[in-house]
Amino acid sequence: MVLGGLPSCLVVDDGHTEVVARDPATPLAPASTQKLLVAAAALAELGPAFRFDTVVEAPAPPRGGTVDTLWLVGSGDPLLATSDYGAWLGRQPRTLAVPTTPLGVLADELAEQGIRTVQDGVHGDDSRYDRLRYLPTWNPGIRDENDVGPLGALTVNGGFVQWEGNGVVAPDPAAYAGSELARVLQDRGIQAGARDDQTAPATAVVLAHLVSPPLADIVTEMLQTSDNLTAELLTRELDRQMGGTGSTAGGTAVVMATAARLGLPVGGLQLVDGSGLDGGDRATCRLLLATLGLGARPGFDALARGLAVAGRPGTLVHRWVGTPLAGKLAAKTGWTSTAAGMVGVLPGAHSLRFAFLANGALPWATAQGIEDRLVGALAAYAGTG
Repeated sequence: MVLGGLPSCLVVDDGHTEVVARDPATPLAPASTQKLLVAAAALAELGPAFRFDTVVEAPAPPRGGTVDTLWLVGSGDPLLATSDYGAWLGRQPRTLAVPTTPLGVLADELAEQGIRTVQDGVHGDDSRYDRLRYLPTWNPGIRDENDVGPLGALTVNGGFVQWEGNGVVAPDPAAYAGSELARVLQDRGIQAGARDDQTAPATAVVLAHLVSPPLADIVTEMLQTSDNLTAELLTRELDRQMGGTGSTAGGTAVVMATAARLGLPVGGLQLVDGSGLDGGDRATCRLLLATLGLGARPGFDALARGLAVAGRPGTLVHRWVGTPLAGKLAAKTGWTSTAAGMVGVLPGAHSLRFAFLANGALPWATAQGIEDRLVGALAAYAGTG
């Protein structure tokens, strides 16, 4: 058996009936395949056209080209980026198709208003969400290996001040974002210094807006590249939209409740985070495959579009290259050192949809070997070629 003696589940169907089912209702750690659940909840509760709106506020409108201070107020947009970071993403095989929300647009808007001096500099404001940067239940290696940047409602460049090589995270993501806005303002001839993280007063006036790409595109990016930060911020936004404080715990409760409302088989479902990095997350193969099936419903097509495709930008860019599966196999992948999974579609004479999870000691080479054997067996049955 491909999955050997590991705790595992597998369910395969042809779109109408189950072809294979091995412990399909057994709850297991899903790793990043659980991003399908976050994506489905976000599309259901926020809508595919939803956009994050990052704003710049000041104590009063500019006078004589001067404002006293500026606050860059975060909305939870996970794609906020400087031009150099966006260019770097565009050079990486995995992320070259990733959209961004360009921070420079805000600087352009402020320059068009004739602002030439920001006397007290630019503050970052990430008060929209909980300021817990890393979950205490996460393995310390997640932070050490930069699997995700620091969480917050105001992040730019994924929360990284240096992204080449091993990367360096911002000690305070909101303050860093404010400093990056100050820098791009200076590039446009506007005098502006960087200040600390500070909540804008309720009396502040909005001087500029910057909207993100639509949620459907954000969800597509999250699934294709398995973006942990995007998953975590969408989870916190779900909590905020439902009247919460923007916490991870509140957001995961919304994801689970939404899955139930959508009629998905939620038995055994337990989410600790949004990204699937936490070892305490649990989902079943049957639930994951049913979630993928939502992609056929109006408003949920991003679930299908967001699957990574073998040999194309995304998590499968280096997998099955030069084989009959290249350009055909589409799947949401997931891997940690103790969990591996894949939920996807195999076209062919007998097109298949499948979901599998395996838990245990799973070095990457071991997980990849399991995936190769499983997908090979499924492709032979489907007649993919």
